[in-house]
Amino acid sequence: MKSIFLKVGVLGALAVQPLHAAKFSDCYKVEDIDLPSGVPPEVGAIDFAEDGTLFIVLRRGDVLKAKPTDDPNAFNWQLFATGFDNGCGLDVVSPTKIRVTQMAEMTEAEDTDGDGAADQFTRFAHGWGLSGNYHETNALCRDGKGGYFIAVGTASFSGPTFEHTLGTYSEAGRRGRNYSAVKWKGWVLHSDAKGNITPWASGFRMANGIYQDPQGELWAGDNQGDWKATTPLYHVEKGHFYGHPNSLVWDPNFKKSNDPLAYYRENLDEYNKDRTWAAVEIPHMEMNRSAGEPMEFPKGNPFAGQMLLPDNNGERVTRVMVEKVGDTWQGACTHFIDGRGLRSGNHRARFTADGKQLYLGQTVRGWGAPAEGLQRVTFLGPVPFDIDRVSITKDGFKVSFTQEIPDKLKEAKGWELSSFTYQSKWTYGSDQEDKQKHEVSIVASDSKSVTLKVKGLAERRVFQIKFPKVDSPDGSPLQNNLAFYTVNRVPK
Repeated sequence: MKSIFLKVGVLGALAVQPLHAAKFSDCYKVEDIDLPSGVPPEVGAIDFAEDGTLFIVLRRGDVLKAKPTDDPNAFNWQLFATGFDNGCGLDVVSPTKIRVTQMAEMTEAEDTDGDGAADQFTRFAHGWGLSGNYHETNALCRDGKGGYFIAVGTASFSGPTFEHTLGTYSEAGRRGRNYSAVKWKGWVLHSDAKGNITPWASGFRMANGIYQDPQGELWAGDNQGDWKATTPLYHVEKGHFYGHPNSLVWDPNFKKSNDPLAYYRENLDEYNKDRTWAAVEIPHMEMNRSAGEPMEFPKGNPFAGQMLLPDNNGERVTRVMVEKVGDTWQGACTHFIDGRGLRSGNHRARFTADGKQLYLGQTVRGWGAPAEGLQRVTFLGPVPFDIDRVSITKDGFKVSFTQEIPDKLKEAKGWELSSFTYQSKWTYGSDQEDKQKHEVSIVASDSKSVTLKVKGLAERRVFQIKFPKVDSPDGSPLQNNLAFYTVNRVPK
């Protein structure tokens, strides 16, 4: 079997190394990271300090820290702080100062005497209400200006609301499967560098993660459920409504009804005009059942510039390739990791500074097993044979690969193209609707890509792209032979 010499940038510096047939295990190593004995391993959030120290927030209240070691069983965990109410957002400002979004506020915890544990706790930001419902979790990301974006989840019908709530209570907001009985549930908020809160965007059910990319674009996923047909990835813009009506009871600019839930149930066409559609609609069963925190692959990684999206309800991490057509964001998704020793519960993600390792924080609080804890994925160097990118053309798609492709992929008979739509409404999720099959022809190909012409390419449809699972010419097995592209706009 011939070998190929490939330049690999995964480890941060270019190296030339022989690459024979590369299996998944040659490219990635998935490891469990042990937490201290007796500690409930429900990881709400993770982040690295500038000195490489890893901090984790556990949803039962503790914050632990440790310097990562090569041995996943040898982390020297220390208690940094405790007493948080379901902390799910974390920013490590420095090795001695952190900020945590818990249920009612963002709290700053600082070690001022140098003993390794926080001794000073200060409210940094607040302003969203608290009903006592377990589902009202949150997430945060930096805004690049000393402030934050904070995604606040709605409450769930399967849990109670306390008799006494923090903040103003809304009877209209209390209705429905997922509800917004107090401010600002179902919103993305902005906090400036002094902790002043401003409502930013509405219509989220459970944006369990939010991310601002290096270009300043803001992204958030959401969970399939009422008013969410499937798992979406949204490009988030100020003042936009992203589809879950109950949050609108807190929007002073919403004048159509005092009961937005009832109003949009009766006016579904108007609802579809008013909401901002997802940049990528990710099939629920095939790809991602419950979106966690988006995160961009760093420079030096084979998929640099693309995003990953952990699956909180599956043993998977989705890879997302977004692009802009005119002023509209859209794109494709495929698997980054599907199984391979990964647990369920994935919802928080951080890369090490050198880009060599990805840490995943996991918790679903009993909704699946195994689904709690901390894992890491180490990039070993070889680039797997995989889909590199899917891009739209004016009459089809260009599918590129990370390695040379066999002649079989350059034949139209091996490709299967179909499409469908989703309709978000008050029911829990949605089946794929209006399914269609599409004729496909090959209009161009080279050593690493195939350009497809698709009969019936149309907007507001999700296209399934499937092809044979073949080996590369050097024998490397193909990791994925399935992708989905959300077409919001067809280029001219």
